[in-house]
Amino acid sequence: MTHAFSSPGLTVPDAFCVNEGGGGRVIHIQRAVIRVEPPLGKSRTFSVHEAARLIVHRPKGRSFENLLLDAQGKTLCSFARMEKNGAVFLQYLLDQGVPFYHPDGQPLEIVRPAGTVPSLRFTLQLRRTIPVGTWIGLGFGLGLVLLLAGVPVTAMVSSAHIERNLTIVLGMALLSIAAPWVCAVGTGQLFPPFLTVDGEQVWVYRGLGRRELPLEEMDCCRLQHSDECYVLYDKRGRPVIKFSPREDFAPQWMKFLTSHKIKLCSDQGA
Repeated sequence: MTHAFSSPGLTVPDAFCVNEGGGGRVIHIQRAVIRVEPPLGKSRTFSVHEAARLIVHRPKGRSFENLLLDAQGKTLCSFARMEKNGAVFLQYLLDQGVPFYHPDGQPLEIVRPAGTVPSLRFTLQLRRTIPVGTWIGLGFGLGLVLLLAGVPVTAMVSSAHIERNLTIVLGMALLSIAAPWVCAVGTGQLFPPFLTVDGEQVWVYRGLGRRELPLEEMDCCRLQHSDECYVLYDKRGRPVIKFSPREDFAPQWMKFLTSHKIKLCSDQGA
């Protein structure tokens, strides 16, 4: 029986990481060099040319993993496609000519995307454009003060209508704690957003929704020196997205923007 594997058709940068920020081991890839950093113990480095084959989608408990093996069958590293940049690592190994195998030992037939002209396809992690963490922290602090100090003080000074006054204080405390969370959910920035580039289309994902980014309405990117991040503004001067130039696909994204006549400004006054 012949098994097939569909190529992700993704853009592969010169350097990227798998599972960075996801907890557990991290795999660093820089050109032909691969370094595996476990959460405990020493890291190990090897060349992609040492890889003899990749076992794809091998069952592991209730999930699946991909095993990269050397010529002696020793495991060089393992990863999952669903990890951050896991699909990019699969594309990288395909581009490097590593043979792919099914868990039953049969070689996989590689099915590549139709068309002969490669296009940009990548995902870029974005930063929040509003200080959600600060809002939540301040709201929690205010709510805690109202609970620890406001309730006893209200109980001592309220001779009449004490139940009503305590209810108001408790309501204000709960509102202070809940309001920032509600605002974060309402603006779609409870979790960090991200964008995907597929050819000439750009999609921005916030929360459970997504929308296409109209490039013709974008004006420029400005660098915020406070956190060394770029903010993309539209032609009305409104911030649209925020990203760090240190992200894996930031160079490709910045090149994509300049190719669409969107300026990169080095400071806010530019």
